[in-house]
Amino acid sequence: MHDFIVYEPKDINIVRLRHLQKRMQNRKASICSQRAVLYTASFKQSEGEPYILRKAKAFAYTLRNMDIYIEPDSLIFGNQASRNFAAPIFPEYSIDWVINELDEFEKREGDVFSIDEKTKRELRLIAPYWHGHTHEDDVNRHMIDNVLLAEKQGVIHRGGISMSGDGHIVPDYPTLLKKGFRQIINEAREKMKDGSLSKEQEYFYKSVIISLEGVLDFFKRYSKLADEEAKKCNDLIRKKELLEIADMASDMMEQGARNFYEAVEVSYMVHMLQMIESNGHSFCYGRFDQYMYPYYKKDLKDGKITKDQALEIITHMFIMNSSCNKVRPYGHTKFSQGYPLYSNLVVGGLKPNGEDGTNDLSYLCIEAMNLTALAEPNFSARIHAKTPRKFIEACAKLIRTGCGMPSMFNDEVASKGLEDLGISHEDALDYCPIGCVETGVPGKYGHRATGMTYVNWGKVLEILLHNGYDPNTKIRLLKVSDSESMHSNFKNYNELWQTWENFLKYYSDLSVECDKICDTYLAKYDASPFASCLIQNSMKLGKTLKEGGCKYDVISQSNIGPSVVGNSLMSIKKMVFDENKITFDELLDAMDDNWTSKKSQYIRKLCMKTPKFGNDNDEVDNIVKDIFNSYLKLLPSYKTLRTGKGPEVSCYTMSTSNITSYVPNGFVVGATPDGRMAGSPLNEGCSPTQGTDKNGPTAVINSVSKLPNEKVAAGQLLNMRFLPDSLEGEEQLNKFIDFLIVSQKKGVYHNQFNVISTEVLLDAKKNPEKYTDLIVRVAGYCAQFVSLMPQAQDAIIARTQNEI
Repeated sequence: MHDFIVYEPKDINIVRLRHLQKRMQNRKASICSQRAVLYTASFKQSEGEPYILRKAKAFAYTLRNMDIYIEPDSLIFGNQASRNFAAPIFPEYSIDWVINELDEFEKREGDVFSIDEKTKRELRLIAPYWHGHTHEDDVNRHMIDNVLLAEKQGVIHRGGISMSGDGHIVPDYPTLLKKGFRQIINEAREKMKDGSLSKEQEYFYKSVIISLEGVLDFFKRYSKLADEEAKKCNDLIRKKELLEIADMASDMMEQGARNFYEAVEVSYMVHMLQMIESNGHSFCYGRFDQYMYPYYKKDLKDGKITKDQALEIITHMFIMNSSCNKVRPYGHTKFSQGYPLYSNLVVGGLKPNGEDGTNDLSYLCIEAMNLTALAEPNFSARIHAKTPRKFIEACAKLIRTGCGMPSMFNDEVASKGLEDLGISHEDALDYCPIGCVETGVPGKYGHRATGMTYVNWGKVLEILLHNGYDPNTKIRLLKVSDSESMHSNFKNYNELWQTWENFLKYYSDLSVECDKICDTYLAKYDASPFASCLIQNSMKLGKTLKEGGCKYDVISQSNIGPSVVGNSLMSIKKMVFDENKITFDELLDAMDDNWTSKKSQYIRKLCMKTPKFGNDNDEVDNIVKDIFNSYLKLLPSYKTLRTGKGPEVSCYTMSTSNITSYVPNGFVVGATPDGRMAGSPLNEGCSPTQGTDKNGPTAVINSVSKLPNEKVAAGQLLNMRFLPDSLEGEEQLNKFIDFLIVSQKKGVYHNQFNVISTEVLLDAKKNPEKYTDLIVRVAGYCAQFVSLMPQAQDAIIARTQNEI
């Protein structure tokens, strides 16, 4: 058993907890064809009907016919696929890549999936039905030429939005737990009596009824299964648990949740059901400790539950999150490695009335994460100026264990960013992380708080410095001037800066056009009536989320490499313009040479000596700040497809959540003026470029605090690594707690930590079989280190080791 953090349980079955935990650590990813086969059968029966009804019928048909099981020893039930950690296939979104990669799933460098011949045959049999009729097919048919050319250049990457569902949803858990699904079905039936409804609204309400009836039948199937298993069970304690499951599931959500155990079970089921309906990701729990607390408090008062029992239920729910999975094309897997689902669950923080919301469950969740120490759920904590030091201490102790969690969010900064978008003060204070570090309002946000089109800012700079040409493909979409000498193109830094703004606008405009095309077809293929009816205003308006059925429609893209760009501009400004040590053309020649020749090596040394972001140097920090602002000023001119169609707020904002994409985005970028080598990673989020922060952790947060953090309203990612020795002992722990408090006071939006040594990481890379339990903070999420591709492992190893 792990050392306890804040609460030492006396009455938890630790043995079975360890069995469940080990089962999840050692599980093997596989491909499951069941959903694809069942959806195909249903779609063939519903030819000619409105697409949203076909989706709802296929969802319900699958829930009534898919294999179900109850994980041995688990108090929480509900399976996404036919096996633990099996990834379903979603043919309505994309199918061709699946068929093309059937024989390659087991040969990947990272995110490997086993697949048997029976599964391959089943997928090959259904593929012709879907070929040419998927979301990906429609997007590809309508994508504009310049976006395709920008993709070939390596500037734009569409990723999941062109071939999978959107996800990034936090249901209105307080309302659905109070109402139950039967009441929502009855509300939909009442809505359908309104003679003024449009056909689309009628279809929506009908699809909600079909979906929720399927879900209620799904629950009853588990009741029957649990009862059957109880009859065969000789263990009297387990027999009693199975009978309790059978009783709970027999009419679960025919009314509201009746107790804490049921509320936790329903929250997991809803989470998992969204991942059967759609192959998006970042289906999140939101403020779990807030909406679960009334159930916990009542059951505790009534003597129906003990603190230990509550903790055990939470730990089992946490563990079951690791049974779910998602498969992505190998090309996109490089952008999001480690089988991530980004299922964020957050504790602590201010309540909508401005009071501190830290409660008993906040601490129990920290203890549950300490006991389970798995990559899912993606565990986060909110802090503010008046957060109890005891809570921050509990977070710090958990971080010190090296599990990579919790990720820390700053209430004052995050809520201000949302409020400045037009979101109400109370709703802004109720924010939660959605996925990695993107933030939004639970139960009121539509799809996709972040992660629309990925834009490679490092590549934009490289193309700019080559007068519009991509050195790799020779594709040119715009140019600086007719002169091929960059020395003559830029007489001073201001001219270079103006050109950066022009190039950034061009590619940002293109990326927004890409978003619109993908969004247009997601409105059809990702209709998701089940997920939609759990978000406020969807039932009121009779619209899916993609049609505008939400209170707030705030989206953002993923922009990669601001620190690399800022450091590079600093090198040019200092070396070329301010000190005249080298000419522009000499710098470009050295970069194109990848710093190989003696002269190039000399120039690289000069570039490496120029100030770098993350060292509390105002000059370079302000350039990186300028980079942020150059993008932020573009955003008011961008609209979403849902603007004016229902949401009270509909707009673009900014995020620096870019998962592991900073690694593959770096593959296509040549050497940059900051001294970076060709093909090496760009920087992650707003973090300093790997290894360039030399002045310690305080200097890093001083640099980050100068950025317009409160304007990056979809989430600002900072990743840091500390040596384990530096956090040992009470004195060092208190220093780290003070560091977290100072970070909050300085306005750092977010911070997350790996507490692990380079020696351990190197040994894990060399001997993966010894480190299946090693969880690392990859980006805005955690993953098993051994599941990552070597390049991503190297990028984590390259992060600066800090000490307090």
